[in-house]
Amino acid sequence: MDREDRLLVPAIAKIVPSSEQKSFNNKVLRNLGLLESRCHLVAMHDAVHDKLYGDEKERVLFYEQIPSVARMMIGRWKKTLYDPKVGVLE
Repeated sequence: MDREDRLLVPAIAKIVPSSEQKSFNNKVLRNLGLLESRCHLVAMHDAVHDKLYGDEKERVLFYEQIPSVARMMIGRWKKTLYDPKVGVLE
């Protein structure tokens, strides 16, 4: 995963235009369905705010591209949807 973050993600960011990346992200969220897309947004939020791997540029993109209503619901979704699913893994 670390190798992907260091090599693959920056390469894709340089090659694939941001409009295509945004379109792809929207398609992924639509295909995941309501529950899974909410869990995905919580995971994205946690990833961009991670103290070790988080990145300011990614945080800015998250706040620019994720609607404010969805961002406001992340705390609730984390508690009611995400944590119960992740807790199974621990």
